[in-house]
Amino acid sequence: MGELPPTILVIFGITGDLSHRKLLPALAEIKKAGQLPVKFKLLGISRRAITKSQVLTKDCADLANLLEVHTMDVSQPAEYQKLKQKLDSYGHGWQIIFYFAVPPKAVLPIVRHLSQAGLNLPHTKLLLEKPFGVDYHSAKELISEMEAHFKEQQVFRIDHYLAKEMAQNITVFLGSNTIFRDLWSNEFIESIEITALEKIGIEGRIELWESTGTLRDFVQSHLLQMTALILMKPCSDIFDFDEIPRRRLAALEAIKPAIPSKAVRAQYQGYRTEVGNPGSFVESFVHLTVESNDPRWRGVPIYLMTGKKLDEKFTSIRVRFKQTDASATNLLIFRIQPNEGIEIDLWVKKPGLKRELQKLKLDFSYDQSSRLPDAYEMVIVDAVRSNHSLFASSAEVLASWKILQPLLESWLKGGEGLKFYKPGSTYEEVLKA
Repeated sequence: MGELPPTILVIFGITGDLSHRKLLPALAEIKKAGQLPVKFKLLGISRRAITKSQVLTKDCADLANLLEVHTMDVSQPAEYQKLKQKLDSYGHGWQIIFYFAVPPKAVLPIVRHLSQAGLNLPHTKLLLEKPFGVDYHSAKELISEMEAHFKEQQVFRIDHYLAKEMAQNITVFLGSNTIFRDLWSNEFIESIEITALEKIGIEGRIELWESTGTLRDFVQSHLLQMTALILMKPCSDIFDFDEIPRRRLAALEAIKPAIPSKAVRAQYQGYRTEVGNPGSFVESFVHLTVESNDPRWRGVPIYLMTGKKLDEKFTSIRVRFKQTDASATNLLIFRIQPNEGIEIDLWVKKPGLKRELQKLKLDFSYDQSSRLPDAYEMVIVDAVRSNHSLFASSAEVLASWKILQPLLESWLKGGEGLKFYKPGSTYEEVLKA
């Protein structure tokens, strides 16, 4: 694959929760695997003076020789000239990646300051966390503002579900296995269900959650990106990862705008007390049905569902094939997490002297003795490589918001139709509430 370019990774928010839980452990694992560039530096940005030992946990101690901490007030333009001087002191020939592990409202001001300081040259990149706007119009304004300072190829919008090993394998599975590629249309498929359930609640993220909710936080990004992976035209036998973003975009642009009457929103009991807002109608559970205008998928319902404080945690994609008779098997499941794998229901003869049939699962699972890379490891490595296939383009972001805009406008009017459910409920119980 060739030698990786010399890289300086600058993390805004080095002391924050995202850095501690995800980014620094991911970097430690990448280093352990020998996948960092030969020349690599980590520059952590902090508002207050701190030491390396305050940043790095015991598990990440191996990063100490790579890490420097730079103290600055990110709200002050003059501070960015000092940052530029610091980066220039490393010499020429480095690519610089700015990772924004900061609250969403802090992103644009930092981008503007970087640009004004001359830190937007072609060798610089931005790694951005969601949300990318709160609706279609705000996302369009955000993208326009970003384009005034950085070119599209410099911007890497993270959707860590795209980086999950099983999500990446969907495109390979469909593109490189003729038996499924030739069945992948409405001629053979009856429905598609994409589900992501969680046991946890909002985990103290009150301000963020009250301004987003499940539809904005999870459906607009993760669920619709997985939908695009399933609906996109399978790649040819000569597999090309660079082709994936274009095919994802085509799939998203073909999805019809969501219809409010075909959507369910709900909130777990105790949420209002947790956020200190007795009148909140922000949803913690969403179920909606969408359809595609693509002739290959016309008439196939696509069910999207996600929620918090439920009885189990899993993410899966269930594809139901049309049955020629009532006893025929018809289910293909992609397990995104946990226990990543693929399973298919099959009828087989039961072992023994009698001629009896039984339904069994044909199951592909990753070797449990081997460790799968974390999504954030993939995100960092692919950004270093300038590989955009695991990142959402601006056009994909706008296409996904356009799908959800009718729901957003309807739900902003008030809490009409909002259901309530007990923590620990099954999703069936929520839908029946």
